[in-house]
Amino acid sequence: MRPIWLGLALATCAFAVPASAKNASKSTQTKSAKHASSRPNSSSSDDAEGPKDWCAPEVTELEEHVCYFDGDDPAKSEGHHTLVIYLHGSLATTPGFAWLQQRSMANYAKRHGFTVLLPTSPKNAAGNGYLWPTSIPAQREHEAKVLADIQRERKELAKRVGHDFDETFVVGFSSGAYYGSGVAVRGALTDIDGYVILAGGASPGQHLAATKNRAPIFVGVSASDRQTADDSRRYAHALAAMGWPHRVEERPAGHTVDPTFLSQALSWLRTKTRNTAHRTGG
Repeated sequence: MRPIWLGLALATCAFAVPASAKNASKSTQTKSAKHASSRPNSSSSDDAEGPKDWCAPEVTELEEHVCYFDGDDPAKSEGHHTLVIYLHGSLATTPGFAWLQQRSMANYAKRHGFTVLLPTSPKNAAGNGYLWPTSIPAQREHEAKVLADIQRERKELAKRVGHDFDETFVVGFSSGAYYGSGVAVRGALTDIDGYVILAGGASPGQHLAATKNRAPIFVGVSASDRQTADDSRRYAHALAAMGWPHRVEERPAGHTVDPTFLSQALSWLRTKTRNTAHRTGG
């Protein structure tokens, strides 16, 4: 098992992948930026020159740099109100860059009948992008505020949509997967019913698995993403070694929030967590 500090250090790179993948990550970011600027499903006004809001037109601003989409449809979730907290991949500071991921999650929310909360991570040390605090120094500096903000935003979102949520899942992708994988085993967020870790994963040390109530974790191994596939596998193996409730699936997906993984994860977590008292404490 790779030491936790090494897994966390690798996650500080662009798109939370090992240093050897920097060039590939830059290429992915460039492609994402092109998609964000073209916005094929948007109206012509979206593409006009001028300042852009942080939140895409298809989602709603909850507060500065925090968006949401209310796709709540109990008919698609057996009468339950489901909240998904999405921990994004690496983002540039340019307004409009985040729209691609926001729009994708809004589409998934509509398809699967959940409400999605879209917080934004702190800026990186260089100030030219947004990454979750995956390194130990970054966690010491930022994590308390990150977790407190998410808890506050959850409460505000419940007020905004007019109801509480029956189940809450965390979906972490790329940088968000490396961070979310650690949050899961540490029980750092309270009242979470399950985690979905996609395209990443920091192998936890045994000493980090101190939380008594273990929320189930779905690990999607993107086999075509050579930069993160082995990290995802190592994370799944570590969960198995700890006897952690988890499910691991592997398919030839690239560096993306794979819709098959997401569908599998939601179905499994909803079955796994209902009527089960396992909510994580801090």
